[in-house]
Amino acid sequence: MSSSLRSSTTCPLSHCGRFLLEYRGLDAYWIHQLVTYQLVTLRQDRVPELERLLFESLPATVATRERFGIFCREIQTRLRPGMVLASVPCGWMGELLLFDYSVHRDVTLIGIDLDQAALDGALELARSRHLEQQLTLLKADAWATPVKGVADILTSNGLNIHEPDEERVLGLYRNFFDALKPGGRLVTSFLTPPPTLSSESPWNMGALSPELLALQRVLSAEILAARWNTFRTHTQTRDQLERAGFVDITFVDDSARMFPTVIANKPAD
Repeated sequence: MSSSLRSSTTCPLSHCGRFLLEYRGLDAYWIHQLVTYQLVTLRQDRVPELERLLFESLPATVATRERFGIFCREIQTRLRPGMVLASVPCGWMGELLLFDYSVHRDVTLIGIDLDQAALDGALELARSRHLEQQLTLLKADAWATPVKGVADILTSNGLNIHEPDEERVLGLYRNFFDALKPGGRLVTSFLTPPPTLSSESPWNMGALSPELLALQRVLSAEILAARWNTFRTHTQTRDQLERAGFVDITFVDDSARMFPTVIANKPAD
């Protein structure tokens, strides 16, 4: 979506449904809008019902926004002076750029993405936060990250849910492992399978609306033909991370247990 289209409307969310239908997914701009959206009741005369549901009610939306909040909380509690924080793929990098670094001006931020528009958005957000001097942006493939052994914390969200090949995901985690310093931490996430697909589904059905789940299923599978629905269990994810070399693996679930956060450590020695 062009910047002129984004700026020409009084309610940019009204274009999200059109973008979603056309591209069968959301780009870095729309993902940033979704995870940072403040839960308020949108005026019906300004926003079509699809956007209202997408930004406020669909279970995947709620889980995604909660996942973003968990990322921010877990990273913030581990923030120390002089750290190097990296994000791959970075998108608009909100999970790192929205922090208050007033007492951590020596923190270094690294964003890596193949999408130039995502990198441009991250730079725009960094400038608005007066963090551009601390930021390095690199256009590179996540499977061939040029950063090696420098990150104290590396965040990654979104890639593994697009990749059904287990060995490819293992290779991704190994690359993240190599990017971290000894003792560094990976903060990532994954989608868990629904009960209709796996007897090991951890979904908390008591926290989910059957009507909204049905609508989400129709939207993602039948209308959008979504390509991001690659599901893995906690056990599968732990096994992949351990095979990549990580230890002390901790899961932090969202309330529906649809989009867990996982924190994995690189051994200090």
